[in-house]
Amino acid sequence: MLLIARASQDEILAAFAPLPVPDDSARMWRVGPTAPNGWTAAWVEEEAALPGSWDRVVLGEVGDPRVVRVRAGGAEQRFVWDAHDGSIPAEAPAAIAATLRMPEVAEPFRLALEEHLLGETTAEEELALSQVAEAVNGEESGLPELEDLTERDVLLDRGDAERRRRLAEEFARDDRGWVLTEIGGDWFTVHDPDAPGLGPGALDVGSAPGTDRPVLQLSRGGGSGVVLEDRDDLLEAIHWNSVWVGQFDDTAERSAACDALAAAFGPVAGQQQLRELCGAHDVDGDPLAQLLELLNIPRTALLVLDGDPSAPEPMVVDAPGGMLGGLKRLFGGRR
Repeated sequence: MLLIARASQDEILAAFAPLPVPDDSARMWRVGPTAPNGWTAAWVEEEAALPGSWDRVVLGEVGDPRVVRVRAGGAEQRFVWDAHDGSIPAEAPAAIAATLRMPEVAEPFRLALEEHLLGETTAEEELALSQVAEAVNGEESGLPELEDLTERDVLLDRGDAERRRRLAEEFARDDRGWVLTEIGGDWFTVHDPDAPGLGPGALDVGSAPGTDRPVLQLSRGGGSGVVLEDRDDLLEAIHWNSVWVGQFDDTAERSAACDALAAAFGPVAGQQQLRELCGAHDVDGDPLAQLLELLNIPRTALLVLDGDPSAPEPMVVDAPGGMLGGLKRLFGGRR
């Protein structure tokens, strides 16, 4: 269920504290940051005992996403539909907007609910509601964060000049908008300048020649994160300084991530520092900068990740007459 309540993050955390810990970590609750107007979003799989004085909107019930409940001034309304209905209840979007005191969000919610919760939908309730959250998140600045979304993302890999050339040629032939940027030594980044929060994965750089090694995905958005992955699977992930608070205790996973990072990029001189960094949830300064330094990876990658004007310019293919030719830098870049 997606809960949007007029309560602080701490108040919602206190209300969720008595809930049992489920066996499946995907079903654990998580609570987002409180918006300046006092609204906070949270995801929870079980009904929690919430104060009746809280105004709130609840999308979904246990096992059924096609339910909307709103509570304002102590009075509650419930709207229900099924897979065979031709439309959602007409009053639901207006009731959501009135409860949130944001009349401008009625239309975005109507469009989102109709697009993602009409007809046959996935059996995964949270996936369907996540699609609703993604559709309305950011539509209006007054809404709280409905999900912990990635704002910027780059893939960090390494390979010799031939590998980099082949990848740059591939990117030039397709229309996905990815660019390859050399950041020092054999290291390079791949990202999409037009969609900085949606970059490629390990599979997307696996066709070029070179050693099949794990790659790093660096991200910003509600904190900073790193994902270690290869062409078969996501290996490990860590997130620091998150503005979202979850029920899941990831101590064991963080320890495993430290070992995997050391194995992929070691030997690491500061093994104890790496273990402390991986184990911390909140870090002073930039945890990604500290990680790259410990792994001996050029910190230039962060200039690319953060869209810094001083970042190296991407490689492009010089294709006179429409034929692929040699590689050159964009205008103004280093030769």
